Amino acid sequence: MHKKQHRRSSVAQQTDGITLDHAAPVYDLLVPLMTLGFERRYHRLVTRLLALRGNEQILDIGCGTGTLTRDIARALTDKEHSLCTGLDAAEEMIEIAKRKAAPISNIRFDAALAEQLPYRDRSFDAAVSTFFFHHIHFELKKKVLTETARVLRPGGSFIIVDVDVPTSWFGILCARSGYWLFQQSEIAENIEGRLREAFDASPFTWRADSHHSGYITVFELKKKDSL
Repeated sequence: MHKKQHRRSSVAQQTDGITLDHAAPVYDLLVPLMTLGFERRYHRLVTRLLALRGNEQILDIGCGTGTLTRDIARALTDKEHSLCTGLDAAEEMIEIAKRKAAPISNIRFDAALAEQLPYRDRSFDAAVSTFFFHHIHFELKKKVLTETARVLRPGGSFIIVDVDVPTSWFGILCARSGYWLFQQSEIAENIEGRLREAFDASPFTWRADSHHSGYITVFELKKKDSL
């Protein structure tokens, strides 16, 4: 298991996943670098796949400082009846997210665990997650998928953007460099296809919508209607 060496808030200490309280002050500077400048592009792809009507309840898992959460909240046109909720175990991330979202009415942020979501069954229309699943090990991946399915309504979508099996030399270089730099076995799992294995074992059907830079995939999962 990955050894936690950084400062962790009280909520973050309750999870086996990697959390980023220590990176919160510089997170918004680092993400464009880590995504090769494509962060906003991924956010547009996620919003497109959500196919918003305007009045939905959306959950952003591993929201960080809430950039995508804010984008989705702004895209929800029915401000009175819609809500985008961002969740992260890193309390310092959530504090920054709350400050940045102060002018937005249909948004909220919770410091909580993705594997123990503090929400009622079937309370969300859709969920999203960008670059979160490479911070959690295989068993947590499965737990988060099961919990997300629980809080989604039947047929609800779960859009995930994350490190995947590399398909080019450039992708191999980027993915392996991330693993070598951070020494996270969770990243290696994604590179080896274990995120896809977790999807197969989950209460979702799934497909890869698009693939980028040879190692990043946008996945669209659908909760089975019978659940």
